[in-house]
Amino acid sequence: MTEQEFDSQVWRRFDTVTLDTGIETTIMNISFSTRSVRIYLKDAPPEWVRFERIAEHKSRFGGGTDDAAIIQELHEKAIKQQDTIDRLRDECKQLQEKASKNYIKDLLTAVNMLKEGLTEKMNKLAKVENGLKLIEETAEKINN
Repeated sequence: MTEQEFDSQVWRRFDTVTLDTGIETTIMNISFSTRSVRIYLKDAPPEWVRFERIAEHKSRFGGGTDDAAIIQELHEKAIKQQDTIDRLRDECKQLQEKASKNYIKDLLTAVNMLKEGLTEKMNKLAKVENGLKLIEETAEKINN
């Protein structure tokens, strides 16, 4: 890696680097003044490696480390978040519409209609019973 490449990349802790020896390891610290990174090797103390020994640099998510790649990654995150916001707004609208409907009014209307129907039916039954009584009384008068 050249000095200019080192300066143009975005370095973060826990990114991975591949050294000129082929070893892939994790970055612990970055020093821009000496243009080196402190790496962690298993069963060895952390050591500082200068930019000349770095063959490749990857972000911890496996993507590129230049500005364009990071901007693209952030842009994709923003789009996903906007989709989530839009979906939540739609759900909120639907819930508000459900809450704004006056179901109690509909229920009271139905109860009143049932009450009127039952009252009407009771009146008709009373008239039929009265008519039957009159028929029975008239039949008794005829028989006597």
